[in-house]
Amino acid sequence: MSDGDATIEIADDAPAAQTITRSPFARASQSQRRSSRKGLASSRVSERVRGNSRKALMVNDVKHQTKSETRKLERFEQMQLEYFSTRDADVEQTPTPEMHYTVYRNDGGAGTTTTTKNNADSMNLLSKIGKETRKENTIRWLHFNGMNEMMMNYVCDALKLGASAVGGEMDTTKCVFHRHKDAAVRHFDSHVYVSMQLIDREECDGDIPLVSDEQVSFIYHPEKAIVISVCEDVDEESDFTALTRLLVEGESRCNVDGAHPGILLAMMADKFVDDAYPVAEELGDYLEVLSQAMVARESISFSQPVDKVRMQLWRMRRFAIRVRRLCEAYEEDALGVFDDESFKEYVGKVSKQADGLESVCEMYIGRCLSILQRVEVYQEQRTNETLFLLTIVTTLMVPVEFLTGMWGMNFVNMPDLETSWGYFMFLALIPFLMGTSYILLKVNGYLDDSPLDWSCGLGGLFKSKEGKKD
Repeated sequence: MSDGDATIEIADDAPAAQTITRSPFARASQSQRRSSRKGLASSRVSERVRGNSRKALMVNDVKHQTKSETRKLERFEQMQLEYFSTRDADVEQTPTPEMHYTVYRNDGGAGTTTTTKNNADSMNLLSKIGKETRKENTIRWLHFNGMNEMMMNYVCDALKLGASAVGGEMDTTKCVFHRHKDAAVRHFDSHVYVSMQLIDREECDGDIPLVSDEQVSFIYHPEKAIVISVCEDVDEESDFTALTRLLVEGESRCNVDGAHPGILLAMMADKFVDDAYPVAEELGDYLEVLSQAMVARESISFSQPVDKVRMQLWRMRRFAIRVRRLCEAYEEDALGVFDDESFKEYVGKVSKQADGLESVCEMYIGRCLSILQRVEVYQEQRTNETLFLLTIVTTLMVPVEFLTGMWGMNFVNMPDLETSWGYFMFLALIPFLMGTSYILLKVNGYLDDSPLDWSCGLGGLFKSKEGKKD
């Protein structure tokens, strides 16, 4: 081999065909192309962000922006860049994926599981799995906590997963690391790729429960009766761990006599939806607390936590919609990969559960909207009361302002200005005219159910304020 080539040895006992030889010049050209694509994508995102920012902040004239508008625009652009970079970014790769290999039986028997935590052991085990032949009533499940491109390529080579997709150009490795916006089902020559999202309960933001979603990829090989699942995060105790215990102990629906291998896919979706219900109920309980607090003491400060809860519910509703679409894709099954009545019946139940989760989220989103409407009504009421109070005070001051303007005119012959009691007469007229104006407004019903609806002058105002405090 020449000095210009680089060889990567996969494992000591791996077959010779698994030795990968690459040229550093080819690798450099690939990185250059990748960086150029990344730069082009970031420039497109930046242009889109700037346009959206100006439209949202109503800043159309770029040349005549104020400093405040410029700061708002920069902050808004930064927020959008973070959002688009997260949404459009590929699945993050893990240097050392953790692999769990579970073999279970669909005739009621128990199974076994093997765990590897380094790349060498995982590759050796994959080589052995690739050489094994399919056994009757035996289904194999490979689960990866985290994944990297080198390991995924080795999985495809060891298990002979066809690279070409039916009606598409994206291969299996790209599908695994591509961030899918919706539930995806892609048919390949030898297998089926399925992508869905998993809702995960995160730490609280203050008292508000937060949720996050991560992508989970599934690969189903019908001929070899093998299912491969790839999860983004490395979590020692997860839904996959609990499901593995059920499969090994022979107590799951997948262990029923004659169960289709695809039942495992439906069972995972069912587990994800079941785990989302408690999170939705927790968000609903928090809304109940906010509603009671709103009844006890109305305030505009409730709008921000309600908006945060609504964002979490939107995310969960989107998860439910994606699960339902995935179930619809399973039921359509254009190529007949999942042609099994029990599988489709199970998928139908999962779809109904997803509909139920969506209904729960919509109910709580409606509750959020009702609380926000109450906050808005309270804010409008406060504004109207303030404006009404200012209007009444202005009306009461009109006679006084009239006298002030009249006696402030510079005429020579104004007899009241030369008397010794003129000033005291003006001071006496102020409460008299204001009281008369108030009585007229009260008699005509303009002060009914208003902050100034008191019966004995200013003393009533103080009493009404004390009553509100109590």
